[in-house]
Amino acid sequence: MAFFTGSANRQYRDTRRNRLILCAAMAVIIAMACAGLSGKNLCVEVRQCESTTPFLCLAIKPGAEFSVWFFHSYDRAFFEEHYQLKQDGRIVLTHMSFKSCLNGQGFELGTYRSRPDGSAELVDINMDVPKISFRLGSPDLANHTLIIGNRRLRLLDYAEAGDMICIRSSVDYRWRTIWNKVHRFIQQDQNPELHSRSKEHT
Repeated sequence: MAFFTGSANRQYRDTRRNRLILCAAMAVIIAMACAGLSGKNLCVEVRQCESTTPFLCLAIKPGAEFSVWFFHSYDRAFFEEHYQLKQDGRIVLTHMSFKSCLNGQGFELGTYRSRPDGSAELVDINMDVPKISFRLGSPDLANHTLIIGNRRLRLLDYAEAGDMICIRSSVDYRWRTIWNKVHRFIQQDQNPELHSRSKEHT
């Protein structure tokens, strides 16, 4: 009888210890997941200036570069403004590249440098820009495109010609980034045409 009692006690202790270990492991996993999801990402946010809701919010690493490309309506040639996102969230205009006669304002910035292919650039600008704003042009006269890494995002796929567009940095929580991706996936699943346009331009 004592043998069975001792065996039952050991089994009870083993079961209780295994449950404690399992609960501790689950607590660690949940804590790690919460810590990961509560982390923050720097983003490049694009919206209509009068709107409070961005139509694009793209995670970007501190120090990474991005650019706004457009077709200059007067010179009939490309123009590209190059920016860098700093660790503290500042956007810095670093340089401009173009094939243009530099008509308009703002071209006194930086140092002019020609390129072998006939284009040129204004370098060493390094000017803080609180936000980037411009009026979105038509496909034939501007075709504004946001370039981040190997992604080219044609802004006319998200807004209308004539809209005032604002681009700025923001801090986005990782859980919200994941939720937005899930939300976009659901929208694309419900609207195959939107999915095909997104694949074509990203």
